[in-house]
Amino acid sequence: MRIVVVSTNTLLKPLPALPVGAGMVYSALAAAGFETCFVDLAFVEEPLEVLRETLEAFRPELICLSVRNIDNQVIQQPESYLPFIREVMKVCRTSSSARVMLGGAAMLVMPAELVQALGADYGIKGSGGEAEAVRLARELEQGLAPETGTVRIADPAYHPVYSRIPPKLLFAPQYFIPNPRIKKASMGYQASRGCSRHCIYCSEGYNQPVACRIPAEQFREDMRILETEYQVHNITFVDGVFNHDVEETLAFCQLIGRTSPSLEWSCALTPAQITEELIRALKENGCRFVDIGADSASRQMLRRMGKQFTPEQLVTLGRLLEQYHLPYSVSLLFGGPGECEATVQETVQVVNEMNPVYILASQGIRVYPHTSLYHVALQEQVIRPEDDLLTPVFYQSKEYNAGLLTKALEGSRHIYKDMLMNSIGGRT
Repeated sequence: MRIVVVSTNTLLKPLPALPVGAGMVYSALAAAGFETCFVDLAFVEEPLEVLRETLEAFRPELICLSVRNIDNQVIQQPESYLPFIREVMKVCRTSSSARVMLGGAAMLVMPAELVQALGADYGIKGSGGEAEAVRLARELEQGLAPETGTVRIADPAYHPVYSRIPPKLLFAPQYFIPNPRIKKASMGYQASRGCSRHCIYCSEGYNQPVACRIPAEQFREDMRILETEYQVHNITFVDGVFNHDVEETLAFCQLIGRTSPSLEWSCALTPAQITEELIRALKENGCRFVDIGADSASRQMLRRMGKQFTPEQLVTLGRLLEQYHLPYSVSLLFGGPGECEATVQETVQVVNEMNPVYILASQGIRVYPHTSLYHVALQEQVIRPEDDLLTPVFYQSKEYNAGLLTKALEGSRHIYKDMLMNSIGGRT
């Protein structure tokens, strides 16, 4: 069976995201014996034409489309990426008779809706899609095609053969050019799947509520590939939360140090699972930068947002990182349920007690099905049950507006930046 795997993401700012997931699907299908072709639409001048030419020349029987984002999640200038994906689907249908399967990060939040809206044949939801793609391809090859519109739930467990880093030559060299404005490494690596947190706006904890760490043997082999083939010695762990459990994370840090003593890396930490021993282990085993996904520093808002830590724990984490000379950023999300002038002021005042390299601040929260925020938005009549949430819809507290943040930042010790690293207020 001939299969084309397509990375549909063309977004290059603030940093092009290496399509490792799509690459893993390609590698898994190739390892399973399928004749496989990989197409990345990110750095080509005419992506639809490149796709059309590939499909006509390769004549696939299955097309796997990786969809990274549904939209930009920015309330001030919402932009949907689905019009382009629809054009991609149109090319697939007019240039090939192959079945089309959807995968990628977007399928974690609205899988059935995407399959239906885009007119795909099948979908795979969740981390671990590479092994599920192999299973689906084998069924199709054997004439056991699932019902059209079927969405498979991927097993997040790492497969010993299929869950492998793809060859570096699969990717455009532009992915490996560092951006001096971004502290994180351009090479992302996922060391765990699923999430044990229950933030109100996120569907990952709902869909895959238990974090699954990569087995040590696979990690060691992946690091060997990164250092020898990719010649990469600086990575970002893209796990939603790196420290689900203190003892397990300690052991993993020590594994990193034993496996790749020269590796430098960054990660995202929650203040909920922190000890000084863990911060020391991060430092001693190569960690060079930390992102604290706080969302807020207001006690009331942390509780409302489903965060499992207190303002005191947030400040303690900052001080421990400073003690061990680990630079860090803080990510904040303003406008959630109950946000008001007092909670905004509280957040800015608490963050004033910390010394992050930079602060990322978003306003308004994208509403997705299967989240606690979805039910809040329904109750407050921000949305209706029949609303199409593929079109960007945002929740913002009725007591919040951007002016409250602007006013609060007059008392900030720090510059606050948006997701494109543009200053939105504050002072040094």
